[in-house]
Amino acid sequence: MKLKVLIDEEVCLGYGDCAEQAPGAFEVDDTARYLGGPQNLTKHDAARTCPAEAITLIDAETGEPVAP
Repeated sequence: MKLKVLIDEEVCLGYGDCAEQAPGAFEVDDTARYLGGPQNLTKHDAARTCPAEAITLIDAETGEPVAP
């Protein structure tokens, strides 16, 4: 399954947990940005660890939310 990563910049608090879980895939300044890259499991880990629940994973084919 191919996943699309959405980050709600209004909700993101910039803690950086996503960048710790998926180094190179996420970058955090004031808010998180998805840079691309890791396998789906790492994306799931990053979405689950976001304390603000600002990361949503979407099934690219169906448009249905997969995580958090």
